[in-house]
Amino acid sequence: MDPNHVPFEELPITNRFMFALVFSHKHIAKPFLEAILGIKIFDLQEPEPEKSTETSPFNKGVRYDVFVKEQGPDGEIMRTFDIEMQIEDTHELPKRARYYQALCDSEALNKGESYRNLKEQYIIFICPDDIFKQDRAVYRFKNLEKGHPEHELGDLCYKNF
Repeated sequence: MDPNHVPFEELPITNRFMFALVFSHKHIAKPFLEAILGIKIFDLQEPEPEKSTETSPFNKGVRYDVFVKEQGPDGEIMRTFDIEMQIEDTHELPKRARYYQALCDSEALNKGESYRNLKEQYIIFICPDDIFKQDRAVYRFKNLEKGHPEHELGDLCYKNF
């Protein structure tokens, strides 16, 4: 038997293929997102595993592990979710989350469309290790004023680890 070959039934969720396969089903992705984010989701479109985005041939693009949109009762897009599996702590995940948010935003509006139309956006990194070393299972971030954390920026972007 090939030592590099793992039977399908034994692939862990941390395997890139298995992760994309599992979260490409909205009936799995929806309760998972609701549980880790503490929100209620109306309905999800079918998730897009390994969705790629590029703004130009000269700039760095991204490949989202799983990208999914929430749609409302009238089919309108309400929120977007980027779900990433990160096995190794590369010590750059906060900046990577920032870049993923920026590229996701770059596709969110049509030319001439108002910024008011930007929807809630969630960037989620699933990490087997506690990258912030505070003994917590989930870290949720949003933009707050430095001197007055009760004052939220209101940009509707959330980064979760």
